[in-house]
Amino acid sequence: MNPVPGDPLPDQPATGAPGSISELLAAATSPATSSAAFDAGFIHRERMAGLGELTAGIAHELNNPIGYIGSNLNTLRRYVETVSALMAQAQAFMEPAQRGAWEQALDAARWPIIGKDLVAVVDETQQGAEQVRNIVGDLKLLARTSITPEQGSVDQCVLSALTVLTHQLKHRCHVERDLASRDGLLLVRPQIIQLVINLVHNAGQAVASGGHVRLTSRSQESLVTLTIEDDGPGVPEHQRLEIFQPFYTSKKGGTGLGLPIVARIARNHGGDVRIDRSPDLGGARFIVELRHWQGAGVA
Repeated sequence: MNPVPGDPLPDQPATGAPGSISELLAAATSPATSSAAFDAGFIHRERMAGLGELTAGIAHELNNPIGYIGSNLNTLRRYVETVSALMAQAQAFMEPAQRGAWEQALDAARWPIIGKDLVAVVDETQQGAEQVRNIVGDLKLLARTSITPEQGSVDQCVLSALTVLTHQLKHRCHVERDLASRDGLLLVRPQIIQLVINLVHNAGQAVASGGHVRLTSRSQESLVTLTIEDDGPGVPEHQRLEIFQPFYTSKKGGTGLGLPIVARIARNHGGDVRIDRSPDLGGARFIVELRHWQGAGVA
């Protein structure tokens, strides 16, 4: 029997019928199936495992050079101070005519400015080397794949996250901090750092150049509330639930996993995350509630 144009082919279910290809495709691509097939937590664990190996290698390669830089800068600073002191002493033994010529030579070489700048340059370079050391340490902490709850500080996790994001944010926006939560929460530090990085990274991308991002933390008994808000355009109400679904993104090149991971981490710590509009800054405001570690959904 020849098929009639428009009719389904023999042995094929009609479109829309139970078991049809369109129904199977619809089921396979539904949010529930996608979430199960491509679990955000699994992807995050795989990514963090790779990041752990990478940062361990980077830290090993960087630690020795950073140590040399720090040690040599300390030596250089002592040398600068010694040379400056010797030059001042030598001037005291000169005859007046020689002293005048010496001072003219120093002025011509701009030594009064250079001498002061040398100490400042060495100090700033030492601070930079120490910051590199801190960043490497925070990256190692962030990339730990083991889940080890410990009594800790949400505020310290916030500071570690901001250290990692320093270069990204410093030319992009102003970050205000008002951190006043109590220590002692049972938490997994790499997860809390990841949560803060995801939210602050999003806020930094949302604001215009020179915009503002504000982080606030408070404690109430066993609850820590962390608020991250910005002066960007905010998130429309109809998207405020969708953005926590895996793979939902409105950003070009986005993975749609950042906020689902944030929500999972908050739930792991007996809390939740919600979003509204910042009454002060006018942009998005994410309110994260954390209690104590309760689960192992991420990392």
